[in-house]
Amino acid sequence: MIVDDWIAEKIGLPDGEALTREALEAWQLARLRETLSYAAARSSFYRERLTEPGLHSSFDGSSSAVDHNNFRSLRSLSDAARLPFTTPRDLAEEGIRMVCIPASQVDRIVTLPTTGTTGPPKRVWFTGADQELMIDYIHHGLPVMTGPGDVFLVLMPCERPGSVGELVAAGVERIGSRALRVGAIPADGSRDGEALEIMRREGVTTGLATAPTAARLAAKSAGDAVIAGNMRTILLSAQFISDADRRVIEAAWGCKAYEHYGMTEMGLGGAMACEVRAGYHPREADLLFEIIDPDTGEVLPEGEYGEIVFTTLTRRAMPLIRYRTGDFSRWIPGRCPCGSVLKRLGKVADRAERKDY
Repeated sequence: MIVDDWIAEKIGLPDGEALTREALEAWQLARLRETLSYAAARSSFYRERLTEPGLHSSFDGSSSAVDHNNFRSLRSLSDAARLPFTTPRDLAEEGIRMVCIPASQVDRIVTLPTTGTTGPPKRVWFTGADQELMIDYIHHGLPVMTGPGDVFLVLMPCERPGSVGELVAAGVERIGSRALRVGAIPADGSRDGEALEIMRREGVTTGLATAPTAARLAAKSAGDAVIAGNMRTILLSAQFISDADRRVIEAAWGCKAYEHYGMTEMGLGGAMACEVRAGYHPREADLLFEIIDPDTGEVLPEGEYGEIVFTTLTRRAMPLIRYRTGDFSRWIPGRCPCGSVLKRLGKVADRAERKDY
């Protein structure tokens, strides 16, 4: 419920007022309208994509093109299904036209390969405020697994300002944990001994790593009473998290493994497990998620597996509207036993099966 309280404050509910689906979805609809207007006014790509004739016929009964001030005609979140998708190919080929701010206001540009193609790479642009959204998410989302006095080991890239490891470390330090910025270690195991020695020497109690990295370290340190005696929790992210890897980690270290789903295009933070660890709660104040049929594009009801699509609601440098991730999951029916009103994503499929459109 910590995250619910944070979101309630974030969307402007009065002090002490509990978060509800109605209040959250009203916020999302308002931010969606603002994002569409903002993107259409500032991005040549979205201006063309979002003001095509007939696009808004289902919203206001007309079939003419609309200007960027008319997105108030969206009456509900379900109307978002009428908006066009943005794809990884769009991002690679038209990304510069999606940018909504002058280059002088950009703090970080992340370059990503385009999966399965030989085309240009994808580039995602961020302002400092865009990156602060991730730090704030970590600050308020990770107390489920870490707190003051913990020693948090970061085993993801943290060499540059704005890198995932650096943003996570900054959020962790706001919680009161001590963050050790070790950075990603090679999959060939050449730095595994160094990482394990740091865990012993520094008394690491928690951390962030990919599931394959954590499982490899856990297997190599099985029986190490010092490491196992210190480790309480670990956050797994960035790559597919297999049940086999999770079992190895928890058995060797006697800790609880929490899972996170995210990607650079989302601003890194996407959805994370709560203390119940039965699905991932999305960052719903900043991202609007949908599950669609990958063949028809139709939005699927909860419980049915499909492709994850998201829209950024609070980003300024490069908003992404109905971005097709190529990742597959479902909405888990029913309210989470933890009591949160946030939705729950089911386990995300292996990205080896991810598609580009």
